[in-house]
Amino acid sequence: MADFTAEDAERAFLEAYNMPTGMPKHEALERAARMSDALGHLPLGVSCRTALIDSAYYLSRYDLMLAPFAWVRAAEEKDPEAFNEYEVHSLNWAHKWIATGLRRDPKFSLEQLQAVIGQLADRYGKLGFSVQPVHGARAEYAYHVGDMTGLAEQLGRYLATERGPMADCEACVIEEQVWMLARLGRHQEAAAHGWEGLSGDSGCATQPQGILSALLWPLLEIGELEKAAHAHTTAYRLIKDDEITSYVHEHIRFCALTGNLARGEDILRRSLHKVTGVQLPADEMSFAECASVLLQRLPADTVFEVPAVGSRTAAELLDRLSKRALQLARQFDERNGTPAWLDRITKSLEQKDYPAVELAVPVAPVIAPAEESVVFGDPVEIAESMVTLYEQGDFVKARRMLDSLPADMDSLLPPDLAAHAGIRRMTTGLVPFDPAVFDGLLTALPADLALRYQARLAMGLPDGQALAERCLAEATTDYTRTVAALSLAELYDDAHAHEQANEMIALASSLDVPELRGRVAVETAEHKARQQDLEGAYADVLAVMAGEIPLNARFEGYRLRLRLETLLHKVPEAVATARAFVSAFPLPESAEARWYQVATIQELDQEGACLGDLREAVAISRVHLSPGHTAHFCFALSGGYVQTDRFVEAAEVLEESLRLLQEGQEDLRLQVVFRLGQVCRKLGELPAAERYLREAAELLPPEETGRRAFLLDALASVQGRLDKHDEAIASWRAGAALWQQEGNLSEAIGSLVELASSLPDDEITETRAAVNDAEALLPSLDEPNEVTRRQAEIAAIRAWVHGQTGEFALAMKQYRDAEALVVSLGDEGWRVFVVLKAAHVLLIADDAEGAEAEARRAASLLPDDNQAGNVLSMLSEALRRQNKPSGTDPLVRELTARLD
Repeated sequence: MADFTAEDAERAFLEAYNMPTGMPKHEALERAARMSDALGHLPLGVSCRTALIDSAYYLSRYDLMLAPFAWVRAAEEKDPEAFNEYEVHSLNWAHKWIATGLRRDPKFSLEQLQAVIGQLADRYGKLGFSVQPVHGARAEYAYHVGDMTGLAEQLGRYLATERGPMADCEACVIEEQVWMLARLGRHQEAAAHGWEGLSGDSGCATQPQGILSALLWPLLEIGELEKAAHAHTTAYRLIKDDEITSYVHEHIRFCALTGNLARGEDILRRSLHKVTGVQLPADEMSFAECASVLLQRLPADTVFEVPAVGSRTAAELLDRLSKRALQLARQFDERNGTPAWLDRITKSLEQKDYPAVELAVPVAPVIAPAEESVVFGDPVEIAESMVTLYEQGDFVKARRMLDSLPADMDSLLPPDLAAHAGIRRMTTGLVPFDPAVFDGLLTALPADLALRYQARLAMGLPDGQALAERCLAEATTDYTRTVAALSLAELYDDAHAHEQANEMIALASSLDVPELRGRVAVETAEHKARQQDLEGAYADVLAVMAGEIPLNARFEGYRLRLRLETLLHKVPEAVATARAFVSAFPLPESAEARWYQVATIQELDQEGACLGDLREAVAISRVHLSPGHTAHFCFALSGGYVQTDRFVEAAEVLEESLRLLQEGQEDLRLQVVFRLGQVCRKLGELPAAERYLREAAELLPPEETGRRAFLLDALASVQGRLDKHDEAIASWRAGAALWQQEGNLSEAIGSLVELASSLPDDEITETRAAVNDAEALLPSLDEPNEVTRRQAEIAAIRAWVHGQTGEFALAMKQYRDAEALVVSLGDEGWRVFVVLKAAHVLLIADDAEGAEAEARRAASLLPDDNQAGNVLSMLSEALRRQNKPSGTDPLVRELTARLD
């Protein structure tokens, strides 16, 4: 006799059932099952075995599934009444799992596998289920053993058979079919079938990432590289923390074969536990194969820290995993009696790369070295040429000379040439600028040349005006006087001393130094711009750029022209000029032009239209600019992705920006985390969204009340969706208070309306309080349409509150008031929404006939098909409540056709 009671056994089962997935849970369920057997408690035994089947599935241990599966089948024959509805469904479903699991482990014989597929067919046929899953299982079996004719035959039946209650969700069925079509080489068909299956939200935990992963290969095969990039980026973001499925294997191989080795390596590093921790042999073979494809392409000495193994180089890991993949392939082939898997793995390991696929975050380009990037010869002659070329304005060739003079060669140069080289390295950014070193180098130069360098740098110094005036007074050559005069013109303009600036421009023009004529002409145009004569400045710079001018003057001319086109909002011209700017100079000089291009694109709000330019800027900056520049360019690129509704790509590039941010870029960090929080909110990544928005709130200066209010509204919406209602209420109310402080009462009302709209059904008191507070602000609004819009929102919320409290007549009155207000605004889509809300209240009030009438009225008001599905759902429900047939209703059929 057992020394425990039925209550003890049931308690043991519940405790085990609620444990997290893992072997401890599985073993606890087995103990509970033994307790139920000892008591002869058959229903509890069924519950324990059903849970054990689920546990084995999530452990990927199909060997552990067989015993409980056989036990449940025997129990069903003994006493079908011992099964509840869920357990019957689970047993029916488990027949599919068994067929899948035995196929993926070579220790089970082919006869066993054929037998369980037969059991699946017999059971579903006996119970009258659709045989679509049977065709799917037979198609997978055919592919597994290398029977491509059988695969084609069974796939045809699979595609032609309607789904039933035992079929996977529609999206999962499409995923399986995409894999099969691709295996048959029907890539166009696979891509079209899968892409169509992405429409809508399946509600399945493994979708859309499953379809997207299956789409990678057909999209690559037909050359749809942009779609393939989207499929990878979107799917991987959804599966990167997935420890169960094998989707990630395909993404490692995708990166390996599309030129994204760094990303592939990162994904592999996150997956190294699979080297020893994969349960199913088929999954282990898949991982070993895909990892090997990547490892073949990585430097052999790349080091990986493998859990339970230790440090291994890429070469060592490749040797281990490729051998394991081939070993498992042979085991499957031995079981199957065919060479299919060895052929497939061998072919995979020998596969050539696809064309490179550009992902959301651009990588550094592979750029051929510029011709004559380094000059060989006498260092003294090279240094002399460098000085002359800089003075003549050819900074491109001068930079080549400078690059040919390593600092350790300065001791071989005369002191003055060494000083020139040292100063130019600082002013071009090759080495950090050091004022003390700069001053020391000046002492080695003739006085006039030292003044020339000082005059050029006067703009960035606190006492720059006095320094430039001294340089002008002490200069002994017209060249240096001109340089000093141009610096003073800008300094005087900045100090609003425009008459003095005019005198400096006139002086520079009168000196007429040939090498500086272009610089003087550009500076003259910029002088006009600084005095707000933008059109005059624009005409002047166009004229200057049309002539022959030195490269340094042309660079400054492009910069000024681009700035003027931005200020004058000449959008097409500015975009074209920016492109001409970056293409007019070789690298690395053109990299600096990218900064002006990106700034223009952002200021003109053209990120979405200039995605290609921004991607190029990110890629180039990785080689020729600082990580801080790349962080800024990534942020700009994210704006383009947001503007084109590519939110996954936006999140990826914002995360890269965050990684690259440097000390001192706090303002940019604020912008990055704020946008990242909003993007994560859009993607439904709510914990991350809350984390980033909170960080943004901490970074935002308190005096920026408008931005803080906007941020708090965004944070509140996330907190509401996370069911943190007390925090959401506090955030929305704080946002409303800040909007009032800012003087933006319409936005304050909006915060309160959002608060009232988002509260759960049991927060009636807080909802009413928020609505009352919003209504109290209405008299302060000036714009009539804005008053009407807010009144309509408030009326609709009051209607909802009355509906929740059973005051249906008052609810309908408020909805009618809201509808009238919306009609006066001419917003037909909003009107349909309000009418459907009224219909919903009538359903709650058990007035299905009235709800039907409202639904039909809503249908007559539809301005487009955006809400046709909602109208159809409401009408169908109203008809169902009245026991009226919906399938033959003309309006139901019309709406259904519109949705199709």
